[in-house]
Amino acid sequence: MTQIKKPVVFIGPGRSGSTIISEMVLAHKALGGPTNYTEWFPNYPSLALLSRLTNNAHWYLSGVKGQLNQTLPLNNVIPRPAEAWSFWQKITRPDIDFSRDFLLNKRASEEEKQRTHSALSKLLAMQGKPQLGLKLTGPGRIEYLQSLFPDARFINVVRDPCATVNSLLKIPFWQQQGAKQLWWKGAYSKEELNIYRSIQHDCIAGTAFQLNKVLETTREEIERTGVNALTVKYEEFIANPVYCTRKILNFCHLNNDSRVDKKLSECKVVNRNSRTKVNTELLDKVQQWCPS
Repeated sequence: MTQIKKPVVFIGPGRSGSTIISEMVLAHKALGGPTNYTEWFPNYPSLALLSRLTNNAHWYLSGVKGQLNQTLPLNNVIPRPAEAWSFWQKITRPDIDFSRDFLLNKRASEEEKQRTHSALSKLLAMQGKPQLGLKLTGPGRIEYLQSLFPDARFINVVRDPCATVNSLLKIPFWQQQGAKQLWWKGAYSKEELNIYRSIQHDCIAGTAFQLNKVLETTREEIERTGVNALTVKYEEFIANPVYCTRKILNFCHLNNDSRVDKKLSECKVVNRNSRTKVNTELLDKVQQWCPS
């Protein structure tokens, strides 16, 4: 079996800043991984070859998420790093709900390991990249991912809980799917479920409650598994994106890279926390339900 060596794995709650931070690092010439094409067409792995048209030894053109900056006219068709949930659902065993489960105390089977390493090794070979880079938001899923990649380096991105909750509540997906029901499963005690039922009518309290569980379980998994993990604050990145990016590269044993520098210079870093108008009600409820 071809082994994936020392992958770089970004984790963190949605709307925590993991997109902008990870895209700086994943621009590194050594890193490849699932793209938007992997997400759209998980049954056609050969589409990874498209990455060579925009990311090769001669030039680098990267698609970005529209939430970060103004985009090029063809931005949506340019390969870019993606979480590729459909790929993970396809590659994991039937009783694993990779996108919706905390996956606490769950480990990959030998068959899953072989299947995952084989698929990702072929993807990297088609991209012409030697090392895997991933970004996966929501629960950390650390024990499961560590069972797949024992030598992985995890970058845990966190953001001020008030700003994170406020941002989540502005997203149509979260308004429809997560604001008034538990989006992730497999980590709540009966007592916690009863508490949630008493507040689930309140979008702020319910969202803060779920965010707290993600932060809490991620910290617990990092401590329990002893993985190589670096926690990075969104606010730290905003204050000094170059320094923060360099710190992540050093942690991952990656050399400085001109493509990362180019990405840093081109991407307009905006402190979205400063745009967040946090009213007293939101502040009080988030502090109550997400003291993390």
